[in-house]
Amino acid sequence: MAYGQFEQFIRNMTRVMGAVNTKLQRDLTLRTRVARRFSMVEVAQFLGVDTTYLTRISNEDPAFPEGEKQGRARTFSPSEIMLIRAIIGSNKAAKRPYIHWRKPGEPVKVVTFGAQKGGTGKSLSAAHFAQYVNLHYGLRVGVIDADPQATVSLYFADEDLPLFAHDTPTLADFMGVHEPGAGEVVDRPAEELDAIWQGTPWPGIKLIPGGANIQNGDISLFFMSQQSQVPVYRVLRDAIQKWDAGMGPKTEITDLRGPDGAFDHAKHEDALNETVDVIVIDQQPSLTLMQLNGLIAADNVVIPQTMKGFDLATLATYVSNIGEYLEFIMGFEADIEIGAGEHMVLPTIVQEQNNQDTDQILDLYRKAPREVMQVWYARSDAIANAAEEYKSIYEYMPPKTRRVSAQAFMTNANAVNDALVQKVWPDLPDRGFAKAFIEERWG
Repeated sequence: MAYGQFEQFIRNMTRVMGAVNTKLQRDLTLRTRVARRFSMVEVAQFLGVDTTYLTRISNEDPAFPEGEKQGRARTFSPSEIMLIRAIIGSNKAAKRPYIHWRKPGEPVKVVTFGAQKGGTGKSLSAAHFAQYVNLHYGLRVGVIDADPQATVSLYFADEDLPLFAHDTPTLADFMGVHEPGAGEVVDRPAEELDAIWQGTPWPGIKLIPGGANIQNGDISLFFMSQQSQVPVYRVLRDAIQKWDAGMGPKTEITDLRGPDGAFDHAKHEDALNETVDVIVIDQQPSLTLMQLNGLIAADNVVIPQTMKGFDLATLATYVSNIGEYLEFIMGFEADIEIGAGEHMVLPTIVQEQNNQDTDQILDLYRKAPREVMQVWYARSDAIANAAEEYKSIYEYMPPKTRRVSAQAFMTNANAVNDALVQKVWPDLPDRGFAKAFIEERWG
């Protein structure tokens, strides 16, 4: 058989790439995931307390972790921070909540990050949000990667999680649409759905990783839409509801202490793993049937968006196409409630020295003050450097020459996520980060 030039090109590149180590930095990151440690001052900031109070609790409660000594100071891992939060939050003398788990019977919250265009910082925004609510509120988070490229998965996985392996279950498996050509959705009980969630090194954060068979899910949903009466737009929503009905929260904060008031480490560990309080979905930059499911399942939708003119044209296309889908869906289920919470456009990679970007935000905000956020992610070399290592700003350990810029970007990330929390959970206490950002930028 004679092969054309393109076939020969593909064969040659397949051979070459098979011999090239494309995973060197990724594998290094997976081996050192969540290696960053935080000072007592930083822990106090996460919990919203002063260091004097934290030091007193560390001396009084034997359950308080030792941390690691660095000179006269102690540092703590994210797992130890979560433990400290639970110790303080479960104390009967606590004057306010420190852990904001949902109560038994409350449905899980779903927040979807979606966009039509790639390169808007969507996956990193989703990762930052998941880690922020985990570190600052103690929330248990489920991250669903709806992208075959598994971008957001790289911010949570370690070497124990076989990303991209053929037998690693993905969103398509959770939805029961992993077999192209199947006539109906695979009906899995809640326990089997729960087993699809993968543990991560982040305490209280689980992951359904991305992978190639998400594309199989799109093919499967397409054929189901042609051959059966399956409501292909709400398969994920139904799967989440089934999982949540069987695997919802059971533990109250007060259960973390025994009758004698001693902290129960085993109950705390069980509670961290029994469920999640919020599901964060990171979408593929497109609008396929799989991605439509992520939007229909969401209580809140966040659209990270760069502010260039051509990029905004993709936003117009994205929202227009979603609107057409919603009209189609309402024709089938007129009483379906979709997205009961707040939804927002989040400006990203904003060049603050470029008046064109900030003027565009101002113009959009004036026209849609409820939909367009007043906070944004500024363009920063610090996060570009972190992303090269597949790390978020909450995990990145910068060299000395970049510590100032990294701290500045963490302040930026805190402001963005503080604003998102106020939109998603209006009853949660804000941390003041967004207010400071708005006062500085908007006067």
